[in-house]
Amino acid sequence: MSARLLPLAPILLLIAACSGQTAETDAPLKAAKIEAVMPADAPSRREFVGRVEARLTVDLAFQVPGRLADFPVSEGEIVPEGTLIARLETQDFERALREAQVQLQQAEQNLERVRTLHERGITADAALEEARTAYDLRAVALDMARQNLDYATMTAPFEGLVSRRLVDNFSTVAAGQPIARLQDLSELRVAISVPESLIATLDREAEREVVARFPFLPEQSFPLEYRELIAEPDQASQTYTVLLALPDDVPANILPGMTATVEVRLDEAADEDAGVLIPVSALTTTPQGSFEAWVYDPVSGAVSARPVVTGPVSGDLILVRSGLEAGELIVTAGVNALHEGMKVRPLASQASLAAGGR
Repeated sequence: MSARLLPLAPILLLIAACSGQTAETDAPLKAAKIEAVMPADAPSRREFVGRVEARLTVDLAFQVPGRLADFPVSEGEIVPEGTLIARLETQDFERALREAQVQLQQAEQNLERVRTLHERGITADAALEEARTAYDLRAVALDMARQNLDYATMTAPFEGLVSRRLVDNFSTVAAGQPIARLQDLSELRVAISVPESLIATLDREAEREVVARFPFLPEQSFPLEYRELIAEPDQASQTYTVLLALPDDVPANILPGMTATVEVRLDEAADEDAGVLIPVSALTTTPQGSFEAWVYDPVSGAVSARPVVTGPVSGDLILVRSGLEAGELIVTAGVNALHEGMKVRPLASQASLAAGGR
């Protein structure tokens, strides 16, 4: 009985082998994110939503209380420096000025009388000193009365745009209450919010091209110039405000409050940083502490590890000094699950793969 079964053993082994090959062939390929290696001299491009701001925005207010008597400016009007913005009723201030003048005159006459008596030895030194003090106080009161009369007239401290009238004419206003908003348009600026990750890694000395575009002027772009960084972050978004200046020849219809698209092209290249750029997520660490990247072969569909020498990190990118060439395809996500010769299914657009294959 056993002699008859012996010829079946090779057949069973052959069937088992064929079944294993079929299972291996039918196993689904692991999906992998494939990207082309970028040359380090390719500028990094970022876009931000910007808002046009005036160089200076001031809420104008009187330093004395009173009732508005004249408020000639209109909203949207550009006024030269020194133009009358508003004036308070001046009757009370003029009356106070006349009263201070009379009181100073009386104090001066009294000082002369006491001085004469003191020279004759009739009055004491204390009386003369008291008369001098009274005269000085009346002189200060006169200066204050003149100043308050001047404060009743408000003029433009600089040439600017009256963006808002905050009260109506003939209103009674308190000292320090804003009545009009004046914007300095001598230089328009664009404010953008920059994330903290970019602020932390950005080289401020590096050359960069920054331009602004407006939706109503699609064919035009305006170069921007750095002005300042607001070092205190926004508490909600944890972003920092960067102010950039528009050129002087911008169209007159660009006003504060308008939105713009700001494009920043950062030149990451430097002689000492020659190489290529890849995402940090594309690297794995060897037991010896060095780095490897997984290169994808579009012909065979397999990946292979390649040692690389890395440079500085810039945001989510890292400079590779040697080991990779621009245009090669690498796996940029899930690299810890790969092994040598493993076939993967690329998750990348045809344009990205075509760019890497050229």
